[in-house]
Amino acid sequence: MSAYLWTMLLGSLLVFALYGLYCARGTSLRRPWLTAGLSLLFAVLFGVVLSRVGYALLMQELDFEYDGIAALEYLLEFEIDRVSFFCGAVGAVLGVLLANRLARKGSVLPGMDAFAPFGALLTALFRLGEIFHGSYGAGATLEEGSPFAFFPFALQIHPDGNYVTYAWAVCVLSALFALVWAAVSFFRLRGTRAGLNLTASLFFLALPQVLCESLRKSGMYWLFVHVEQLLCAVVLLAVMLFWVLRSGRSLPFPRRWAPVGILLLGAALLVGTEFAIDGKILNITKPVCYGIMCVILVGIGAAGALAAARWNREKTPGKA
Repeated sequence: MSAYLWTMLLGSLLVFALYGLYCARGTSLRRPWLTAGLSLLFAVLFGVVLSRVGYALLMQELDFEYDGIAALEYLLEFEIDRVSFFCGAVGAVLGVLLANRLARKGSVLPGMDAFAPFGALLTALFRLGEIFHGSYGAGATLEEGSPFAFFPFALQIHPDGNYVTYAWAVCVLSALFALVWAAVSFFRLRGTRAGLNLTASLFFLALPQVLCESLRKSGMYWLFVHVEQLLCAVVLLAVMLFWVLRSGRSLPFPRRWAPVGILLLGAALLVGTEFAIDGKILNITKPVCYGIMCVILVGIGAAGALAAARWNREKTPGKA
């Protein structure tokens, strides 16, 4: 077993143990250790299966017309660059959801809210684990003699004798964003409306990944479209619509739907920025393009925070 798999296995055991400990001591949830154990089992099972199946479907690897049932053999070729991190994360969330449903009666939201910071921690762990795979977790190659040619800013890739190439460590940036959100989720969102920690975590873990997927050199592509960047954008829209549709009914139409409008406008600007990065429109340097992208994402994040705060304020008294 590779160092990556050992790290991910031991790290997952630790994270889910912390989840069980938190449920046992920090919440009133019943059967905390059963929930944590089932969550680990189902998250690993669903995460592994969906990460591979999702990649095969999205990248059209399965060709039953010509290969018949033998096409399913492709699903057993589990390599780091032939899995979808996004689909694996969806599988893990579904696994924890099922565990909370089976372990206890009633709403699953308290258990999912309790898992939110640990899910962010797990995301950081798996992203950081990409350092074991060189170019998979890296971005653009640094210029020779760059002062940033060392970890954690850069990763060593393609070593060839005495010649070493360095590239930006995108996986470290992704992990850092996830760690920051884990802290926010654990210390700032406890005691909020049931479901807020879960939905906010989905939103604010997907948000910076839009930037990170653009920076990533290797990944899933449809022509020049970053597939997982697109999937993260879909998550942002889905969560934003959920918040807006379930709050602010007394507000005028423009004020109520302003967060969605900001998100859609930001998405359009991000598409234009991606075209500029690829050199298809305008003549803007990549650092400037990425700076513009960061500003746009901050604006979308502010709109999301507003929509989430509105939904949280409309919490029904006496209910979780």
